[in-house]
Amino acid sequence: MDWRRVLRVLLEPAKDPLRDSFGISVERVRALRIRLSTQLAELRSRAAALKDPAFENQIRELQAEHDKLEQIEQRVNGELDANHARRNLLDARETAAEAQERLQDLLAALDDAQVRAAALVEAVWDSALNNPSTTRQ
Repeated sequence: MDWRRVLRVLLEPAKDPLRDSFGISVERVRALRIRLSTQLAELRSRAAALKDPAFENQIRELQAEHDKLEQIEQRVNGELDANHARRNLLDARETAAEAQERLQDLLAALDDAQVRAAALVEAVWDSALNNPSTTRQ
């Protein structure tokens, strides 16, 4: 199994993390909320002077829309935070997988070195046993 290919598939970035499930961008929601807030403040100042029930109904409707936009913005920000947390977790998993792969490579190299050292010791030992004159010099 090719772990690198599996990791690439698992770590594939989200399509567009700045969009929530309805496809509304965070910046657009924020801009709409700010604009609506400004309009609400302006309507309230005008309505106070006019005392018209129609203005009060419009203000309530706009306030409801403003509240909905705030909720959407909070939900999108929460989803973005969750997405960032997932991405950090996947990055950490990838780093751990790379470290594990390097460790396995190092262990394989160490095993190879140990086999070579044992063979070298055996060759030296055999040479010393077969040629006792070289050990007495």
